[in-house]
Amino acid sequence: MKKLIIISTLVFFVSGLQFCSKSDTAPVADGTELKPVLPSTVFDYVVTYPAHVQAALTANDNTPADNPITNDGATLGRVLFYDKQLSKDNKVSCGSCHKQQFSFDDNVALSAGVDGGLTTRNSMAILNVRFYKGGKMFWDERAATLEKQALQPIQNHVEMDLTLAQLETKVNALSYYPALFQKAFGSTLIDSVRIAKALSQFERSIVTYQSKYDRVKQGLATFTAAEAQGEQLFLNAAAPNTCASCHTPPMFITSMPNAPFALLDAADLGINNENRFKSGSLRNIGTRTKLFHNGRIENLQAMLTPGGPGAPPPIPNHTVAQQDVQNMLAFLNTLTDNTITTEAKFSNPFP
Repeated sequence: MKKLIIISTLVFFVSGLQFCSKSDTAPVADGTELKPVLPSTVFDYVVTYPAHVQAALTANDNTPADNPITNDGATLGRVLFYDKQLSKDNKVSCGSCHKQQFSFDDNVALSAGVDGGLTTRNSMAILNVRFYKGGKMFWDERAATLEKQALQPIQNHVEMDLTLAQLETKVNALSYYPALFQKAFGSTLIDSVRIAKALSQFERSIVTYQSKYDRVKQGLATFTAAEAQGEQLFLNAAAPNTCASCHTPPMFITSMPNAPFALLDAADLGINNENRFKSGSLRNIGTRTKLFHNGRIENLQAMLTPGGPGAPPPIPNHTVAQQDVQNMLAFLNTLTDNTITTEAKFSNPFP
């Protein structure tokens, strides 16, 4: 009898330990928290970039004076970015549509939101958004700043489907946020303004600067003959409306393009219904798929060589002569920064 009591006590104790362990990792569906796992020493998000990148940042930085990037602010933003509890069904986060392994793009034309609904446009890669001088966000530039953009997917009925009041209530109810807000903003106050600021700090910190192109510009590597010829095509072909006029080196992005070249789409006319769309950064374009606002272009090769069976029609100023395609591809592939897709400080902190 005594032995039975001891065994029963041990079983109860072990079960209790298992429950306590699960309380730190189980999904919110059973009423417990899925907590982020963060390093004891905060990641460094305040980076001094190579000279060619730093010069572009100085000229084009859209960071507002009241929301500079800090390590604690970007850390909070990282947690918010990946927290699925910021959605109505606790199944969708910002990171669900902007996946690190796909250069913060998605690998499908239209992304899935709450209850499996699909977005009306392709998820735009959020690389180097800090260098978009005009600051306007989304394909149609309807958000004036990144801070204003950050809350719109959360409120979108298809994407995350929360009101700002519901968002604040949910974040306030999660035990791990007060300390993160304290570190980031100096108090435990949690509201939608601070949520937007933290998300924006994290997103602005996602900068590509460790590609072969960057090593070449620092004098640490050299282009092959094909890459060098591709660069000259990119910079000079079809002047004055060259590739570089809309995708300006070194970040291959500009908010003041020379001309509005767009993929024709009768169902979506973009900015002010003028059949034009925001020009995103071409960094990592060689590894991304489902390109343009509707995701209709399969990949970079399809964009440069349209017209075959099942291929898209030519896109104004997005095609090159057949004999130049391989050189252009070679150059654009030098823009790939593989570290951005694996670096821990940009990864999902939730187990």
